[in-house]
Amino acid sequence: MDLRQLRYFSLVADLRSLAQASAHLGIAAPAMSRTIAALEEELKCSLFERDGRGMQLTAAGDILHSKAVQILRDVEVARQDVMAEGEHLAGDIGIGATPSVIGLLGADFIKRSLDRFPKVRPRLAEGYSGYLQNWVLTGVVDFALVNGQPPNHVRLQGERLAVERLFAIEQPGPTAEGDGTISLGDLLRAPLLLPTAQNPIRGLIDEAAKTLGQTVSTILEIDSAGLLKTLAAEGLAAAVLPFAAVQHEVATGKLSARPIVEPEITSDLTLIHLKDRPPSKVAVQLIKLILDILEDVVSGDGRHGFIEVCRPERYQR
Repeated sequence: MDLRQLRYFSLVADLRSLAQASAHLGIAAPAMSRTIAALEEELKCSLFERDGRGMQLTAAGDILHSKAVQILRDVEVARQDVMAEGEHLAGDIGIGATPSVIGLLGADFIKRSLDRFPKVRPRLAEGYSGYLQNWVLTGVVDFALVNGQPPNHVRLQGERLAVERLFAIEQPGPTAEGDGTISLGDLLRAPLLLPTAQNPIRGLIDEAAKTLGQTVSTILEIDSAGLLKTLAAEGLAAAVLPFAAVQHEVATGKLSARPIVEPEITSDLTLIHLKDRPPSKVAVQLIKLILDILEDVVSGDGRHGFIEVCRPERYQR
């Protein structure tokens, strides 16, 4: 096997189409087909099943795909680190983040990173924390920013970057007025719109409710920040989200956001990466930039929900 074969194979596996992969790379389909066939001949097994849905991975192909993704990422990281040693930061970095983080930091991060590191190409992928963990494990992204508890997988390392409060998100009106906060006990008197149990934010709410001897009742469980916001704005029920997820809707008067108190519920913003593959030199610089932006947010005017920024030693300026 060589890297060219692995790149071709991985792209066909991702797109499930030899024709699309060849068009993407600008390579004739017969040439790519011969490369895949040579790989199958060398490995003495079929890597794909051809059917009406396209190119589907066999069990052997699935094993090779997971390994190929790791190998290709290792090669890219090696290239980045060697170039960084020569003070030429360059490379393609995959970054996963939750919708609230991308909504708060995404645009500013992209503009600053392109200005500061013009040869670095960050790829932002939005998802919930459970999906983000899987993307780190499978090499889809190099690192991710997740909400809630540290990662629960033996291969993952977590580093706390910041702490933020959770807010009750409601339709603007008399029920959302008062001193600007809402107690958890009052919030739990009516069913809520919440994410499913796999979402770390849901776990924080459930644990806080236990301290009061109360249970959490839901109208619906939805793993979609956009749909939660829409239903809350229509008055179906209150939702619970970080403020960053609703900053634009609050600013335009579509939603209200009240910090939850008695007890206050906070969520860690955690950086996760593979234990045996710490962030590359290029990734470290991007993480430092993320922390710079977070510190600017916390020190600036306006509501944001963050209580503090925690800068680990390796990401000091």
